[in-house]
Amino acid sequence: MKKLLISITTLIALLAGCSQSASTSPKEITKVAYEWEKANFDRDYAKQQEFIYEKGSYEAYKGDKKINSGLKYNDISFEIYYDDKLDQYYVFSDFDNPNGDNAVEDNILFRKKSDVWKVDTSKSLDISRDEIKQKFEQKACINCK
Repeated sequence: MKKLLISITTLIALLAGCSQSASTSPKEITKVAYEWEKANFDRDYAKQQEFIYEKGSYEAYKGDKKINSGLKYNDISFEIYYDDKLDQYYVFSDFDNPNGDNAVEDNILFRKKSDVWKVDTSKSLDISRDEIKQKFEQKACINCK
């Protein structure tokens, strides 16, 4: 009887965990992606650190003066893909650099840490857009033209 109760409790916990991941909408992920991009282009080191999966894995703009880039959510197009096996999101954010004349094409990998979506800066570098687009179905394209 005790084993049955433990099994049922474990199953409930597992199902609850799965439903939490599935309940995260692509729109919620893009809000986090936007905040990450804004922190980067504002050169806001302290804010960047709030979004990072692995502490110390991203040190850009450390010691730089914070600026206001003027980057807005609607300026960015977000393509969102979800890997249900690994419970992670791939976000491709494209926009014009508010601090320069170039176009930005960022690949961002989000992984959950303590029920919060965080940017895995190391694994984001390894993303191949073509590979992700072939392997996963696009969940949403927000602000796409």
